[in-house]
Amino acid sequence: MREVIHLLCIQPMAHSSLVKSLPENESHETGLETVISKVAIFKKPGVSGHGLYELKKECLKEFNPFFYHYSRPQHSKAEEAQKKRRTQESSDKALRPPVPPPFCPAFSNIVYLLCCDIFIHILKRIFQKAAEDRSNRWTEPMIQRALHLVGQALLEEKTQLESSSTEEVTFDFSLKAQKSGSEHGKSLFHFLTRIKSLPSLKAQNDMIMWNLQMFEVVKCLREKSGPVASFSVDHSTLEESVQDKEKAERKRKAEAAKAHRQKIMAQMSAMQKNFIESNKMLYDNVPESSSQSDTAASVDSFRMDVDESRVAVGPQQGVCSTDWEAQICILCQEEQEVQAQAPAMVLTACVQRSTVLTQNRGKTLSPKVGSYPLFMPPDLAVGTHTGSCGHVMHATCWQKYFEAVQNTTRNRLHADLIIDLENGEYMCPLCKSLCNTVIPLIPVESSKLNYESAELVGQHLTLERWIQILSSRIRGLRGTWETDNNAEEAAEEATALFDESQAEFRSILSFGVQEPPKFSRSITEMLGVCATTVHRVGLQTAPNDLCPYMPVMSWNTCAYTIQAIENMLQEEGKPLFGSLQNRQLSGIKALVQFSAAQRLKSSQAVIQKHFADMLAVLVPVPNVENTPSILEVDFFHLLVGLVLSIPALYQEEAVDLQPSAVSTAYNHLYLLHLLTMTHMLQVLLASHDCAVIGGPGEGDEAQAAAELFSIVSQHTDRLRAGVTGFCVEGVKRGVLPFLRCAALFFNCLTGVPPPEELSGTAESPESQLHLLCSYLSLPSNLFQLFQDHRDVVTTLIKRWCENTAISKALKGEMQIIRYPHKRNRLIDLPEDYSVLLNQASHFKCPNSSDDERKHPTLCLLCGVMLCAQSPCCQEQLNGEEVGACTAHAAICGAGVGMFLRVRECEIILMASKTRGSPYPAPYLDDYGETDPQLGRGNPLHLYPERYRKLFHMWQQHCVLEEIARSLELLNVMFPFEWQML
Repeated sequence: MREVIHLLCIQPMAHSSLVKSLPENESHETGLETVISKVAIFKKPGVSGHGLYELKKECLKEFNPFFYHYSRPQHSKAEEAQKKRRTQESSDKALRPPVPPPFCPAFSNIVYLLCCDIFIHILKRIFQKAAEDRSNRWTEPMIQRALHLVGQALLEEKTQLESSSTEEVTFDFSLKAQKSGSEHGKSLFHFLTRIKSLPSLKAQNDMIMWNLQMFEVVKCLREKSGPVASFSVDHSTLEESVQDKEKAERKRKAEAAKAHRQKIMAQMSAMQKNFIESNKMLYDNVPESSSQSDTAASVDSFRMDVDESRVAVGPQQGVCSTDWEAQICILCQEEQEVQAQAPAMVLTACVQRSTVLTQNRGKTLSPKVGSYPLFMPPDLAVGTHTGSCGHVMHATCWQKYFEAVQNTTRNRLHADLIIDLENGEYMCPLCKSLCNTVIPLIPVESSKLNYESAELVGQHLTLERWIQILSSRIRGLRGTWETDNNAEEAAEEATALFDESQAEFRSILSFGVQEPPKFSRSITEMLGVCATTVHRVGLQTAPNDLCPYMPVMSWNTCAYTIQAIENMLQEEGKPLFGSLQNRQLSGIKALVQFSAAQRLKSSQAVIQKHFADMLAVLVPVPNVENTPSILEVDFFHLLVGLVLSIPALYQEEAVDLQPSAVSTAYNHLYLLHLLTMTHMLQVLLASHDCAVIGGPGEGDEAQAAAELFSIVSQHTDRLRAGVTGFCVEGVKRGVLPFLRCAALFFNCLTGVPPPEELSGTAESPESQLHLLCSYLSLPSNLFQLFQDHRDVVTTLIKRWCENTAISKALKGEMQIIRYPHKRNRLIDLPEDYSVLLNQASHFKCPNSSDDERKHPTLCLLCGVMLCAQSPCCQEQLNGEEVGACTAHAAICGAGVGMFLRVRECEIILMASKTRGSPYPAPYLDDYGETDPQLGRGNPLHLYPERYRKLFHMWQQHCVLEEIARSLELLNVMFPFEWQML
């Protein structure tokens, strides 16, 4: 028991650590189980760490700082831990010796060693040297041991006096310590009294005071003056005196600090009065009436802004209220405003391929030669995610830091396992997160609308007119892109749909233009750096600054990152706004502004062509072929691409132009309306229950929905008229994620604050649909959009539904993605680990028939059991032999893998062919500990919090960061060949 108590006095310990530290008997048993519940309390583990045993408070009195099984480091740790504990409890730091157990009769005379003359003389000489301050003849550990022995002797004497009468007690340590040498003032008690005031022994002062108090207690016991009462009174008196002194000292310091603050405030107040007196003319020259009128106007404008700024799209768009604050560089600590013409400030970022949102896990992800993702498929098989830790630097500071990292890292052993210098990787200087690029901070464009002008424009610029103007503009710009005479059919189709006789080539400019922003050279350079990284990582190609799809990849990573954040918030049940961390807010805002600025860096003709190709999904565009159907496109990616590329249509040959605030508002409004209607139709066509026959419900919403179904059913064989309420709610649930992502996107793009209700936790996301619609300038009854734009939409619905891909999908010849998308999670693991062991025991390698030991490994993303670290299952990946896990991670997780090695009870995290790291499995024994390699053999059970932590790591794209951190801590001499796993 004493062994366990003294081990736990050092620190709380895990069960396995205690077992290793305790001696074993001849049966190789420690006896821990019989005593641990008597002396310790078990603290269950959290999401990390082990379950720990903490010593009970009543057992702390058994602590002996000179316990004979302590090593020197253990002695120091235990002493420090106990002093720290007593300080937190506001007690003195005296480490009292415990009351020793009584000897058996045969050895009872051993205690008299403590009161023999030689022993007392030795102690007296030690204290004398300290009292005479002969520093070369004593050390503090000597004094500490001497004080401990004095206390031990006094406790023995006190014990004997309490159990027997004074006449029967022959143990007289206190008498000898006070009388021996007292005639010359050289008794042990005398020297002990003198050393309590020595500054060099301040650390031992509490122990000295306790020993002196024990002398008084023993004296009272010998005099028979109420021994028990005297002891308790003296003990409590000493404790109270110490506490009173500490309280008085704290009170004195608090009063001194308060007086100092009052003095400083008085000085500041005097300085303010002096400044006002000396500059009185400045205050007198300000007219009171004008200041009052300005104040009233500012209050009114503020109220108006607050009332009208809760709309992010359209002619009622509010005012931007969230631009970048002044940023401080984490390297040079200098502050700078974020401005277009100022030197670039950059945000650390990590770009990686992701399958977190995939609806088709296992789909082959390798792109075909010459194939570029202008349109993101609706299954989101693989995307490009850009995350940030939120730390800001000057671009020049970052470049110097990156060069220094390159120079120093090349000389480190196996540094390439931690960061890939060839691909621009580095560790954030502040938080050591893994990064591979930087995002330049772009100021939000101020776009204060003239609401009267916007209202006048709205009277003439309807959706039909807007489509006519875009079609005419694209037709005129087509000649500058390419020379092709095969546009007659598409042109005739567009002319038949809309009368373009009044739409001229430059009519798009008549609704307002303005000069685009100009960026400094460093910002332009950083825009290129980030875009190149996104293009290279997303497409797994060599860097190519001239690739026309660089802006497309920037738009795609912006859209995918927003979708990943919305998916995370939905999974955790958090509100759309107000629950993101500052680093996530900074990262997504910087990413949106960076993606918007890509059109200014790229060729305007390339951006215009991309816009025309994307718009062709929605409306007929001349000379655009092989346009995908509405079931083959992710509409949020399409929304981001169209919104960020439409300003390129305003470019003139000799003049750089972009749409004015009014033109931008209507462009965003009609694009959002058009895409929302198309996405609703996409959800309707993809739903299982849209063919349910039922009577039309009551109310405007049900009536509008029934009319939409009636129109759609005329152009499809599958759909029929009639809609149930379930169908209407199903469409609204399917559209909701799109609207949530759009709200996040326009919030970061325009800076308009959302309604306060969207920052609170709702009962369900569907209950906030009307708030999202209000913020996005959509009718709360989404089906009303088809009523408002009936003339245009009826013709477009016919065009959309007559696509051959629609008929194939409705006949079951093509896979249809359902909405809302299912949220991906890690596979369900059994509660008892023995179930997994049984599965592994029945696992047979598909490529081998021999009986050699295999390493069954479970993929936590899809549940496939693989044969790891075996040559029988090696595959070719990009012309290189790799193991089964590496090959599977390339398909299942775009290079990121999370595997459970069943027979080793260990998680393996993989980030590429050359990088990985072990991670504790989420299975713990009854003592809250993992069992790697199954060495202890205790029963293991699933710990849900640990598994949830693994899920959040994967969902938030932190696997690469975790691998880099673990490899940074490990000193790897012989690296593991991860590609062969």
